[in-house]
Amino acid sequence: MAYANPTLDVSDEVTGEFPNEIDDQARLEDIEIRSPTSLSPETLPTSPESTESIPTYDLNNVLEAAGFGRYHIFFMIVLGMMSFADAAEIFMASVILKDMKCDFDLTPIQEAIIPAIVFFFYAIGSIVAGKLSDVYGRKKVLLIGMVVLVISALLSAFVPSFWLFICCRGVTGFTIGANYGVSVVYFTEIVPMKHRSSAMLGMELFWTVGSVFECVVGMSVMKKYGWRAQVGITVVPCLFALILLPFCDESARYYAISGQHDKALQVCTKICRRNRRKLPEGELRVTLEERGKMSSVFAPELLRHSLILILIFFINMYHVFSIVILLPDVLLNNYCSASSFLGSETNAKGCEVLTQGDYEILLVSALLSVPGFLLGTVLVEKLGRRKAFVVTAFAQIICFCLALPCWGTWFLYMALGAMIISSTTFNQILWIYTPESYPTYIRNTAVGTLNALGKLGAASGTFVVETLDAKDIRGSLGTFIALGFILLAATFLLKKETRNQVLQDTREQQAGLTYATLQDSHI
Repeated sequence: MAYANPTLDVSDEVTGEFPNEIDDQARLEDIEIRSPTSLSPETLPTSPESTESIPTYDLNNVLEAAGFGRYHIFFMIVLGMMSFADAAEIFMASVILKDMKCDFDLTPIQEAIIPAIVFFFYAIGSIVAGKLSDVYGRKKVLLIGMVVLVISALLSAFVPSFWLFICCRGVTGFTIGANYGVSVVYFTEIVPMKHRSSAMLGMELFWTVGSVFECVVGMSVMKKYGWRAQVGITVVPCLFALILLPFCDESARYYAISGQHDKALQVCTKICRRNRRKLPEGELRVTLEERGKMSSVFAPELLRHSLILILIFFINMYHVFSIVILLPDVLLNNYCSASSFLGSETNAKGCEVLTQGDYEILLVSALLSVPGFLLGTVLVEKLGRRKAFVVTAFAQIICFCLALPCWGTWFLYMALGAMIISSTTFNQILWIYTPESYPTYIRNTAVGTLNALGKLGAASGTFVVETLDAKDIRGSLGTFIALGFILLAATFLLKKETRNQVLQDTREQQAGLTYATLQDSHI
């Protein structure tokens, strides 16, 4: 978009005053025509009688001035509780499946439908919520999503038939897919530049706590009270998140790109006041952008970047979800002399339930994500996002190769642990980088679309691991290694580096133009 140069004629600059023969009203109209205030550069004349200027600032200036403080900590707790609730709901399927199999007399196909239906509707929810949150706001979409999540999750505990349970889980999967991507973007948009990676670490740790919570509840509840009690208790974190969410403000960046100056300024003032910092002087600069268009994600200037990230998301989620399934196969089938300590247990109804060993596997898998989150946060700050991608993708290949030979039981355990840590590290880097690499007017649309397409990788990975010979995991490891090399090549193709870069909001910023360059261009 072209901007007019607001300076006066050369004769005016030389004399330092307006020519007397020019009518005041004509001068005013000239200024108004050539420098519209709604799309002003950095400074504009305050009146036709003065060359004094009003400084302007944008959302990045506000966030850097406000720093990271109490306002952000409250947001991290609220959105972290949402991450906690989402993790508990997803992890729950692993805990209740055996008891449900007995209660509803499930066939193998029906067992496979439970995770499949969650993945399918997760992908749909991610796309739909991404677009809606760019158009109508982040907070509104999250509030609606949490209300629907609480209702569907609660109904799941009381349904009398398997197919009604599947309907409820489909709705639950839709809302989890809707909530996760939007909450990550929501938090990323309010955090100062140098704190973005560490702030994301806080949110991801809530995910781990949610997974651990589900395991602990399962050990305490499942054997005595059954799967319905487990489902009912899992709703509690969702209720806490729903109660706290209304106290959060809408994203100031959303207000700014939707042209809502007063609301954006109100949120900016609140951020600075809560953090006990001073709001920058001058006028807050806002603009009106067309938001939430899927075609913008694949526009010529973003097409290459988006296609590479689709491939990266697909392979990343193939690895993350497949590795979790692979670990029990190793122990249950005595691969490489890894003796199974799982055993079997039944509940009061005579149904087989998870054993202590099962829960220990789930706990270890959940806790191993913590060093992965920490390592990912350190790498993106020390190396930058692009180099961190390359290093971690290469490390994943090494970890997969180490699990191929049978060099002893404990070596195999360590290799599997390293696989979990490296895949979690890469996933952490990906969720830090992706929201940073898209401008605000399509950020949620892009993240939702990529997340949804990535779930195709998760579904493909779980299918491949389940169908290959479980007694010899080398077939599954072969697919990991082959895709690992493709992932490594894809990371080399990424061109954007977002470390120490402010978030882009508008099309002009996306194109590399600043208000200063526009002012200097005299167009």
